[in-house]
Amino acid sequence: MATAKKVATKKTAPKVVTLPEKQYGMPVEVKDWIEQATSRMKHMQGEIARLKEENAQLKAYRKFAEHRILRSEAE
Repeated sequence: MATAKKVATKKTAPKVVTLPEKQYGMPVEVKDWIEQATSRMKHMQGEIARLKEENAQLKAYRKFAEHRILRSEAE
């Protein structure tokens, strides 16, 4: 009887070929506009964070004030 030999094969990861990224030249005006827009976005994100914190503080104070007012009316 003949026995079949199993051939071991190595599995290798597929090779990924990366193409060089294309670099496009842009006018200085466009670059400046992008920088200004990025700056405005960062500023607005900071404002949003500050306003969220202020809102949370105001809600906490409101809860405290309501409790204090309702407690003083009962007296």
